[in-house]
Amino acid sequence: MSFHRIAVYGHRGWASSSIVKALASSGAPVKVLYRPSSDVSGLPSNVTKVEVDVENQDQLVAALQDVDIVTCLVGHEGVQRQHGFVKAIPKTNVKLFVPSDLGLTPLDEQGRRVPVNKTKAELEKAAKDAGIPTTTVVLSCFAESAFSIGIMGIDYPGNRIIFTGDSANQQVNICTRNYVAAAYAQIFARTPPVQLQGRMIGLSEFRATGSDIAAAWKRKHGAEPTIVRHSIEKVEKEIDTCIERGIPLSLAWWCRKAWGTGQILKALGDDIWEVQGYEKATLDGLLVDGKLEPYKDVPPQALQALNSTFN
Repeated sequence: MSFHRIAVYGHRGWASSSIVKALASSGAPVKVLYRPSSDVSGLPSNVTKVEVDVENQDQLVAALQDVDIVTCLVGHEGVQRQHGFVKAIPKTNVKLFVPSDLGLTPLDEQGRRVPVNKTKAELEKAAKDAGIPTTTVVLSCFAESAFSIGIMGIDYPGNRIIFTGDSANQQVNICTRNYVAAAYAQIFARTPPVQLQGRMIGLSEFRATGSDIAAAWKRKHGAEPTIVRHSIEKVEKEIDTCIERGIPLSLAWWCRKAWGTGQILKALGDDIWEVQGYEKATLDGLLVDGKLEPYKDVPPQALQALNSTFN
């Protein structure tokens, strides 16, 4: 199989920077589309760089003329900008659109009202309505953020964990950044787009229950972690309050609800891509043996907000 020509939009993020490097190392021709204000100095030398305003349709259509696959890797704040691609792709020969996701598709009505989930769903619907062949990649959570900043109710540095609903016994799906990057390279560099169209591909490096995580911490620290328990009813009220008041914690609360109600593995689906030749990380390797890599710097106010939920 020959390599596909891949365009990437969103290259500077904590996860996206690693994905771009993996794609560039795969042998596939990679073109990074970047905004005028973006720094491209750290990109691999074999990556083509094209400055483009995604709101300028003429520019964007021209940039996509020699592209087979478009993959977007923007953060939450950039999801809306992807609508520019939905307008432009039908005017090109692009064979596959991969919108930014790397999260989880909600199965519950409340989860669909969480702002970032709603915005992503609207984008994916717009792409499908436009007749654009689309693939999404989901994973639930990254190990580096899940274990470090408290978004899932897990505080590795502080040896604390929140059991939400039945999360002590329900599994959470976890991937490291390196695993996700390797998966992107393997999925999109050579796989025929026709084999990818219409799929929601799940990534799964390892899975663990809340009790598994607590036991790993005990092996690491020699002491039981502090356990906080939240009911599903409490978490649902917190989600509604955050949505109504525009508080940006609704996603964190919903992720914990999804874990505690067993939604995570159901939402991940059965179409799991196994990265061939990759030695997967393990729970003990990351938490007990200290192989967990650092997450990006998070604003102090965001950390304080997440810390306030451990009550």
